[in-house]
Amino acid sequence: MGPAEAKLNLQRLVGKFSLFFALIYVQILIAAVVVAFRDGLQPLAVWLLLLVPMAAFVPAAVDAVKLHRTREPERLRHLWRRCGLLGVSGMALLMVAALVIGVIDR
Repeated sequence: MGPAEAKLNLQRLVGKFSLFFALIYVQILIAAVVVAFRDGLQPLAVWLLLLVPMAAFVPAAVDAVKLHRTREPERLRHLWRRCGLLGVSGMALLMVAALVIGVIDR
């Protein structure tokens, strides 16, 4: 395995982490729906806050799939940076939403 192949693997690893973070987000959404059915509906602000990270996770997941399907160096260079930035931004938004929801539920 040469340096070009190692670079490609690391770029694709960023895409895998973005997909992993998006999957965690989907699990949290499913858990919120289950809790809503079990304990009763939450305030509208909670649901709106849970939807905010979707603005980062959906494009990150789309870019991750594109990242795994292409081998063009110029496109890879653009995709892996955007995918990583959106994945980390989505996680940051999810953490902030969780903290704010914790304050709302008190």
